[in-house]
Amino acid sequence: MVHYTQYGIIEGIRRKDKDVLRFVYKQYLPMVRYFVIKNKGTEEDAQDLFQEAMVAVYQRVRKRDLNLDCSFKTYLYSVVRHMWLQAIERKRIHYEFTEMDEFILLEENELYEDFQLKKGIYQRHFFQLTGLCQKILIMFVERVPFEEIAAIIGYKGRQYAIKRKYECMKSLINRVINDPEYKSLNQ
Repeated sequence: MVHYTQYGIIEGIRRKDKDVLRFVYKQYLPMVRYFVIKNKGTEEDAQDLFQEAMVAVYQRVRKRDLNLDCSFKTYLYSVVRHMWLQAIERKRIHYEFTEMDEFILLEENELYEDFQLKKGIYQRHFFQLTGLCQKILIMFVERVPFEEIAAIIGYKGRQYAIKRKYECMKSLINRVINDPEYKSLNQ
């Protein structure tokens, strides 16, 4: 197998050179596979992540010169690691949100017998939230990453976006729990 220099790899990616891409795939996919599986992922996750990372590298190479202070392997590993940590965070947040939904919406399966009534209560209270809270919760449900939510809203960082989502969700929950119609359904 031919070995490519760091410059050769970057130029090959820029030109979409099939030989270079094949080399990168054979050379670095095992590293990605090992990392993902070691960190609770699957073979399929590893394949998908490798493809996403290569697309990200290609886009960076195409937009500007990629001058690396490290080896291509180290750079690719850092891209993969960052993307995997984001994917894990999205899964964790989705899981927590799903669990919260189940708690709010289905508390002991007896919370609401009439789905339309339940939906109406939640919608009414959702639309009573501030426009900003509505926007944050909608983006959250649509799985927009917190970094993007922070940028769209104009927050300084991801952590503040997470905090605001929590506060908005808490406000919605409190409104619903204290709703007289909600309380009458639970008697």
